[in-house]
Amino acid sequence: MKRYVIGLFTIAAVFSACEKKVDPIDTFFVTVDYHSTNPKALTTDKTVNPKDSIYLDFTITSADDMAYVEIQRNGIRIDTFQLYNLSNRRSFSLVKGYRADSAAGDYTYRVLARNVNAVFLGDGGKSIKVTVAPDFYFWSYRVLAVPDTTAKTNKCYYSTADGSIYSYSDGAGHSGSIDFGYYYDTTTANKHTIYALNAPQPLLSYYDISSWTKLATIFKKMPSSVNFVTQLTSAGAINTLIKNNMTSGTSSKVTTLSTTSGSNVIGFKTVQGKYGAILIRFVKQDSPAKETTIEVDVKVQK
Repeated sequence: MKRYVIGLFTIAAVFSACEKKVDPIDTFFVTVDYHSTNPKALTTDKTVNPKDSIYLDFTITSADDMAYVEIQRNGIRIDTFQLYNLSNRRSFSLVKGYRADSAAGDYTYRVLARNVNAVFLGDGGKSIKVTVAPDFYFWSYRVLAVPDTTAKTNKCYYSTADGSIYSYSDGAGHSGSIDFGYYYDTTTANKHTIYALNAPQPLLSYYDISSWTKLATIFKKMPSSVNFVTQLTSAGAINTLIKNNMTSGTSSKVTTLSTTSGSNVIGFKTVQGKYGAILIRFVKQDSPAKETTIEVDVKVQK
């Protein structure tokens, strides 16, 4: 029995010594070469701005006859070219221009070949990722608190330029970048309030901002048709949905803040002429107490 087992290990060792590793065979025999004929041509992964022009300048070759060359974006066909000429069935070149999407995100482009029966022949094993960079700033989950009267450290001022929030104690040195403040108005039924620092003062008698820079931001509640999440996906969309709704009825302050859908999006325009929107995500308690807070998301054009 021992001699039999030893024999098996000996045979296995012989075969192992003779084993030869080979590279996997490319059964499709298709290559795709991308050419850098202009600065907007895609050859490798690239980051672009919304609606930038991009070009696919490529040559696709195949060991078998191609009948169709297809271009996909994110796995969905966006163009198909039928090869009627027998002379280009094995090699086909094309320059095709597109416009990048207006919404920020990653988009994968792929060139592939199919035979006369629309059977996949290959794509050269390569795709190109185009990253559309946002042309607006998006500051999320910022919490503003009711101004406190003693320590004066509650964060109640907001800068849309960088999403920073400030208290009265540290706001003076940054007042030139503060676009709005938040407070709880005890003199009206419309309690929760967002306001520009140039609004008629004093809104807060215990906060002296007479020496501060007071930016004249203007605001307006947006109609229920404006969806902060699904529609405000680019600077162009902000321009269309916010700017076009702010031709009248604007104010230096907005009251009755709510998380109710249809009344929780506030449009604004900064003194630099940038348009944006505030989404009221959460309101914690209906009280002038210093523990009262609101949570906001902000989008603003770059």
